[in-house]
Amino acid sequence: MIFDRICAIATPPGVSALGMIRCSGNGTHDAVRTSLQGIAAIRPRTAHTARFVSDRGVIDEVVAVFYSSPASYTGEDMVEITFHGSPLILRTALQCLLKNGFRQAFPGEFTKRAVLNNKMDLIKAESINALVTAPTSRSLEAAVSAYKGGLSREVEGLRGEIISVLAEIEVELNYPEDHVSDRQLLNSNLGLLLSRISELISKGENGIVLTHGVKTVIVGRPNVGKSTLLNALLKKDRAIVTDTPGTTRDTIEEALSIQGVYFRIVDTAGIRKDADGIEYLGVRRSYEAIEQADLCLFIVDLSDYEEDLYLLQETAKTMRRHLVVGNKKDIQKDITACEECDVKISARSSEGLEDLEEAMIERTSEITDLHDGEVIVSERQKHLLHKCKDLLSEAISSLEQGESIDISSSLLNQSVSALDDLTGRRATEDLLNKMFSDFCVGK
Repeated sequence: MIFDRICAIATPPGVSALGMIRCSGNGTHDAVRTSLQGIAAIRPRTAHTARFVSDRGVIDEVVAVFYSSPASYTGEDMVEITFHGSPLILRTALQCLLKNGFRQAFPGEFTKRAVLNNKMDLIKAESINALVTAPTSRSLEAAVSAYKGGLSREVEGLRGEIISVLAEIEVELNYPEDHVSDRQLLNSNLGLLLSRISELISKGENGIVLTHGVKTVIVGRPNVGKSTLLNALLKKDRAIVTDTPGTTRDTIEEALSIQGVYFRIVDTAGIRKDADGIEYLGVRRSYEAIEQADLCLFIVDLSDYEEDLYLLQETAKTMRRHLVVGNKKDIQKDITACEECDVKISARSSEGLEDLEEAMIERTSEITDLHDGEVIVSERQKHLLHKCKDLLSEAISSLEQGESIDISSSLLNQSVSALDDLTGRRATEDLLNKMFSDFCVGK
């Protein structure tokens, strides 16, 4: 597939030792060489030293690496030029290339072209973005695991086996008088595929949590120390702390790494029944955050916890998993107080904070441990795998109930389409534009 020529600065903004500009598209080599002096002959995948020039003279001494189609990242002719890392040099060189027939690349356009040129599928493209944006060591571990391509291979295998079952059904649909499929054997084969995709989802989706973060909500009634705890975990004053109840009126979210696991910590408005006006809206948002949370830190005031424990009973049923955190340990000297607490701390003095962090890691281990096998790194991947799974389940039910076999054929075709959407076989321009809009411009 032939595209117009694009270019972009591929290194972060700011002064650095080196900076790079990437170029790709039909005729890229010739177009770039008009700006390079000192290169006698191009040798692909070889570092060439040269002078980058404009109509005003030499801009910089550079190193240029040429890649020939299809042996490049995008599948097109490419050039990567490394300059000294001056923002002025990079901007001047970029303007020179734009005058020579290139245009500014859109976010993620290099990777988008790689997908369109069959250099990679959408699953690998998403893993590359996860790799580039990984905020913690465990996030990076998940992204690297996904980048290895295990999920793509498994999806292609599932697709092939579903098509094999479909082929058997199609023979009966086309030659009903000569061939009748063994329904029991079809169901047995589909059942095995259903088990495989269920296991794939179950083991793989922890990658989403590691990549996007464990959503952790700090919950409790007003003035139990929720905002103080947020500040203590972050080791900075992010939330306003006063003795006045109801100071926090909306949710506040910050990111935190604990032992390499990415936590998204959300401070919420204090929960109390008599809240009204703006405070009531804050409480309602607190309950919404609780329902969406992977982990809730329910804060109990160790100096006065009877009301807290009653509120815990009312709230616990809406929590997926939670820790009861006794706060104000520095005030309550009775170490046996509130046996219901999983951990006791002083958010003000940070006493017991390491114990809390350890408990957070332990309580979320079931959703943050990477299993052997394939890794899912996006909600899009998870959604399409679930869609395929549901369609397989419906096809099995249809066969079991003795319905017309063309119903099962339709359901299985839809399941194959879901897998094709997952890998990008059926990707539309709108989908690709939406996906790659979150990528870096030079990626």
